[in-house]
Amino acid sequence: MCITLTPFLNGSLRVYQPEKGYRFSIDAVLLSYFLNLKPNEKILEIGAGSGIISLIALKRFPKVKIYALEIEPIFIKCLAKNRVENKLEESFFIIKGDINKQPFKPEVFDVIFANPPYFKFKAGRKSPYEIENFARKDLKFNLEKFIIKVSYLLKNRGKFYLIFTAFRLAELIFFLKKYHLEPKTIRLVYSYPGSEARLVLISAVKNAGEEIRILPPLYIYQYKKGPYTKEVEKMLKGSY
Repeated sequence: MCITLTPFLNGSLRVYQPEKGYRFSIDAVLLSYFLNLKPNEKILEIGAGSGIISLIALKRFPKVKIYALEIEPIFIKCLAKNRVENKLEESFFIIKGDINKQPFKPEVFDVIFANPPYFKFKAGRKSPYEIENFARKDLKFNLEKFIIKVSYLLKNRGKFYLIFTAFRLAELIFFLKKYHLEPKTIRLVYSYPGSEARLVLISAVKNAGEEIRILPPLYIYQYKKGPYTKEVEKMLKGSY
């Protein structure tokens, strides 16, 4: 499979990604702007893909260091090229591995973030590109097992950020709380005003108390088939 170079954030990022199949979308951009990272934290992205979330995060927080875990060879190739292309050799570290096989010691990370597959195996259409099916469906992914792994890797009071389908929010919160990851911040994402929530941005803290903030809604478009909202437009320009 070929990879192509995509200029992004007004050309301030140059991102290699597969020419066909799974390519990054607005979901990754939204999560990257939901993160709040600090220089002294040990940070992990699980299932990094081409690394777009980490790349934007490193633009926003240039003093942090991020470890990117990925298993697919095509994405490992993209990550390696993106690390060099964007001069991030000192702050972006690639780890080839499978989260299901516990490649790390317990309680080693301060922050973990992820954009995991949203849909159950039989839900929705099947892509002709197998790599896209792995990225979007739980062929190799089980939400409960994933949450267990995250809780295992996070330090006490460590933070977990993710973007997920709003249709499975109840299930997500149930598993987070079951494995001691207390939801602290939620922001629902809508295609446009008047539509149903499509996605949810959520942060959780390991072994925290029960208290949650519901942030104002995030609209992607000003109206149906309309232009991006000013907030999202700023994100895409890198001026947020």
